[in-house]
Amino acid sequence: MKKFGMYSLMVAAVLLTGCSQKNVEMDSSSKKDTNMQQKSTGTDNKLDTMSDANMAENNNAMETETVGNGNYLTVSGKKVFVDNLYFAFDKYNLTDEMRETSKSNATKLSSLSTNVKVKLEGNCDEWGTDEYNYALGLKRAKAAKDALVADGIPSSSITLVSFGESNPAASERTVAAWKLNRRVEYKLLP
Repeated sequence: MKKFGMYSLMVAAVLLTGCSQKNVEMDSSSKKDTNMQQKSTGTDNKLDTMSDANMAENNNAMETETVGNGNYLTVSGKKVFVDNLYFAFDKYNLTDEMRETSKSNATKLSSLSTNVKVKLEGNCDEWGTDEYNYALGLKRAKAAKDALVADGIPSSSITLVSFGESNPAASERTVAAWKLNRRVEYKLLP
């Protein structure tokens, strides 16, 4: 009888606790991001930030093209390469090298346009729980945002999102792949 009572208690506890919910914090400006479409061709991912109809209406056509360790960002025909930021295992602070990369990215972003809007996408490797990795990805994106703001990019033009471990750059289970997955990517918003 004690076993039945113990099992009943365990089943009730599982039913009452339910599943955990993943909350990803984003700036309110990212809610406008309804026209994003992702096209995949081979190993390169191309992210069109505006639908064809919106591009025809907008003279400032924007595009983000992922290549290697960064993205080509294009605004009104002006194209720059922005490097991804990479992080150590379980860390979200920028190293001196990544701080210099961020500073270079800020200079490139400000040369595109005075009103460019950027989405910083925080990513993690597969180690840790989903919830932990979403939070860590958001901390990484926040660190990248703080660096951009310190370099003169307006805070209001930066949006944050965390993909946690759900958007790997490399799917192999190797140290090199995990290093590539611990990153922040820069994408353009309309």
